[in-house]
Amino acid sequence: MDGLEPIPETATWVTQRLAEVLGYTRLFPPQRQALEAGVERGESLLVAAPTGAGKSFIALVACANALATRGGRAFYVAPLRSIAQEKYAEFRVLEKLGFKVRVSIGDYTEGPPDADVIVSTYEKLDAMLRSHPGLTDEITVLVVDEIHMVGSPDRGPALEGLIARLLSTSSPPQIVALSATIPNAEEIAEWLSARLVKSGWRPVPLREAVFKDYRLHYPDGSERSVRRLTGLPDVDLAWETIEGGGQALVFTQSRRRAASLAKRAADRLGLSDAECREVGRELGRGGWGPASLREELAKLASRCVAYHHAGLPMQARTTVEDAFRRGVLKVVYSTPTLAAGVNLPARRVIVDDYYRYSGGVKVPIGVGEYKQLAGRAGRPGYDVEGEAVIVAHGYDSPRELIDYYILGEPEPVESRLGGLRGLRHMILGLTASGAANSIEGVSRVLKATLYNVQRSLSRRLVERAVKDLREWGLVEVNGKSITATPLGVEVARLYLDPENVPIVRSVASKVRVEDELSLLYLVTLSPDMTLLPSPPREARKVLEEAYRRSPHITELVDPYDEEDVRRLKTALVLFSWVNEDSDDEIYEAWGVAPGDLAAAVDTAEWIASSLSRIAVELGLPEDARGLLRVMALRIKYGVREELLQLVQIPGVGRVKARLLYNAGYRSLHDLASAKVQDLLRIKGVGPATVKNIMEALGRSGEASHLDRLADAEKKGLAAFMED
Repeated sequence: MDGLEPIPETATWVTQRLAEVLGYTRLFPPQRQALEAGVERGESLLVAAPTGAGKSFIALVACANALATRGGRAFYVAPLRSIAQEKYAEFRVLEKLGFKVRVSIGDYTEGPPDADVIVSTYEKLDAMLRSHPGLTDEITVLVVDEIHMVGSPDRGPALEGLIARLLSTSSPPQIVALSATIPNAEEIAEWLSARLVKSGWRPVPLREAVFKDYRLHYPDGSERSVRRLTGLPDVDLAWETIEGGGQALVFTQSRRRAASLAKRAADRLGLSDAECREVGRELGRGGWGPASLREELAKLASRCVAYHHAGLPMQARTTVEDAFRRGVLKVVYSTPTLAAGVNLPARRVIVDDYYRYSGGVKVPIGVGEYKQLAGRAGRPGYDVEGEAVIVAHGYDSPRELIDYYILGEPEPVESRLGGLRGLRHMILGLTASGAANSIEGVSRVLKATLYNVQRSLSRRLVERAVKDLREWGLVEVNGKSITATPLGVEVARLYLDPENVPIVRSVASKVRVEDELSLLYLVTLSPDMTLLPSPPREARKVLEEAYRRSPHITELVDPYDEEDVRRLKTALVLFSWVNEDSDDEIYEAWGVAPGDLAAAVDTAEWIASSLSRIAVELGLPEDARGLLRVMALRIKYGVREELLQLVQIPGVGRVKARLLYNAGYRSLHDLASAKVQDLLRIKGVGPATVKNIMEALGRSGEASHLDRLADAEKKGLAAFMED
């Protein structure tokens, strides 16, 4: 790793102490550049440097120095919960400097934790500022991970609005924005009023090539042959890497292809060892998802191969990631979501597919996305070189792919705030929190957006957004003043899309709130809802099943609208979930992967709970409040109403709650007088669960002697035979 330099003597005592705690004696070039650019002195920076170039240390330096010299709070925001959790583990090093660190990624209505450093997501911090506007003045430094996400259609508007709000204050905080790929870095730095730290330095050099006809073609015109073992490019490229003592990540565009290629590779590679078999056993006994999926992934892992995508539950993804980091798994097939999430480098990255279907048409992925995939190549401390290989398709020539992807510039980051949806959301948030109480105040914040820098916001578009909010009863406009109504304040605090209001009002008179499926369908109508995919061939099944369960659903659903069919399918899957169908039953009936089910459940719980607070104002009957509140809890836990008391005991999930209920323990009152021995006799309710029940009910004395039994339960039969 050439170019490393000692920590400068001019570094602050805070930076030197941080480096000491981390065991750093030398700095990477981008880290040195950041110090020279004034990150310790509170200068805002845009750091554009490859993955692994030490951007996290720059963020830590910014937070530690800001808190030590200026006080207040430091926020680190990331696009995904998984990234936030990973960064929280990294940022806990600041506790050794005396700062309290917390992660906050839950309920949008929760306030900020009592901490000096808070790791969160873009949307969660935005929601915190809406509910607690005084927090704006407490933020001393804001670190924005993956700043290029401001160009994302889904996440971009919230992030841009959050940053613009802070930039428009009288004393903006220090902003440290991080990215690996950002071609128009100068423009983004200008928007942020930040100094640019731009570096192409990598701790592990990256070599890129195109594979075709069993030859690797490099940008300099050189070529190298690859041994043909199976005739399958991904397998033979992975095998070459494994033979050299490395690991391979293979990126493909669909979940189905990732799984099928992984199974094919496991068969052809024929790998297995004790560590892989242990990972397989861990996945097999994990208790997550459908048994068929669990068995499939466990079998693959035992042969040192796995696949990874958002359809897998977090537990399975984390197990695969950890095993790959430890060098146990040799090949992982993944969709591009992995490249946008956790840090998981490999010696060789194989881009198996660079086309994806968009609107039914096959189109190539962007250069920026390819760069994100390629950036995963090379493990610091293990590899002297990382390699990214594009597998050429059909008539695509190596030269074309080299020129377009390897030598090409990523697409510039462009604002996505120009649509009405993002603009309405932002304006309502500003007025509801008191950040702007006049058209002039709203305009001041909008002028601080990237969109205004790049295109200049249309006055007509802003007027249309305000007009919609006024017509929906969310804001009042008197002359030049604009204030949020009580309903507007609540919608903003709940972080709901304002369009929920007219959508729910339009069907309020038709919804039978006492009918479970109708109530769930109402939840899926929200523009915030994560809808499950539903192929056209499934439409008839969806409609027939819905009408069988709730005939009057015809009053709400347009059977010829594909989006409506997706909403209805999502409602049916949620219906199965709250009526305690197992993951296996849901997977078999609807083909819904556990990760997708978890995402739908998480979003539906939030929407149902939020709608319960404004139900009457939206035209729903009075009893809708309570019904939606109960439904939100049922969605959260996946149970019928009678189990709600039991599942709220820590460690008692939906399955064990049903076992307890069926055994006659139907309330906390019943459990309060239950004998430990009687609970242990219930098949499927083990010592660990009984211990949790005893502790929850304040019977800690009885819980303590269950420790050995609970420990033995985890270890298996041999533990019961120990003295």
